[in-house]
Amino acid sequence: MWFVFCTTSHAIPDGDKRFCGSCKLQHDNMTAAYDLLMKNEMCSNLYKDADRMNVVITTNKLLVGLWDRASCDNCFKFDGQVLKNFTDLNDEFRKCINFTSDNDVCTKCKPEYIDMNDFYLDLDKNNNGHICFDIQDMMNRTRVLWSKELKCCQRVVNMTVFLTSVGVVALLPLLLFYSGAIVLTKRRESHHGLLNEQEPELDAPSTSQLITAAILSTPSEPPAFVVQAQTEKVSKLVSLTDDSSDLSSDDEPVIKPKIN
Repeated sequence: MWFVFCTTSHAIPDGDKRFCGSCKLQHDNMTAAYDLLMKNEMCSNLYKDADRMNVVITTNKLLVGLWDRASCDNCFKFDGQVLKNFTDLNDEFRKCINFTSDNDVCTKCKPEYIDMNDFYLDLDKNNNGHICFDIQDMMNRTRVLWSKELKCCQRVVNMTVFLTSVGVVALLPLLLFYSGAIVLTKRRESHHGLLNEQEPELDAPSTSQLITAAILSTPSEPPAFVVQAQTEKVSKLVSLTDDSSDLSSDDEPVIKPKIN
């Protein structure tokens, strides 16, 4: 009951009063009471599996899970020195801010902020991200104060570097395009030159020579069957001429008598 009340009361940190550090005693008392209940068989049987909800065991799991989720045990490693050392760094940083003017706070309190931030980063690395909730809350609030409220994390942009970067990014595609075009042109010219310098391995005839050879290979005389047909036709004509001449020489013309 007291652990539930403490957890609810410190849901939102109030100054130095935070969940893990303020509720450690109540958590230990709750854990001891539950272990004592489970060790007594007669008492445990009254609450264990007594109803469908199993209220006592379920409630204990929820509260223990809340404590584990906040990684509160990591706050008390090495006899609680982790939380104490980080709290001391936080107090020094706050003291520096409170006693420094707004114009000089970013310069004078920067070493305290760096020490606090480095300590937190080492914890994060050594615990694989499972950092105590109280330490996380202090670091988050410190970073918000340093960057947003005090505005000590403003980055000055060098316009020369910025413009140079923009110019390089804008001209890079054009440079790549023209460089590629020049390289391809040079490569084609060199390849073409090599082809022109090479001598043919075989004396292959040219196109005009092939056409001339085709014309000359065409036969100028008519085919044999045409010659034979013409010869037969001439023979027939000659034979007909001979027959007509024989008839004219042997037969005398008949003279018809005149009728008075």
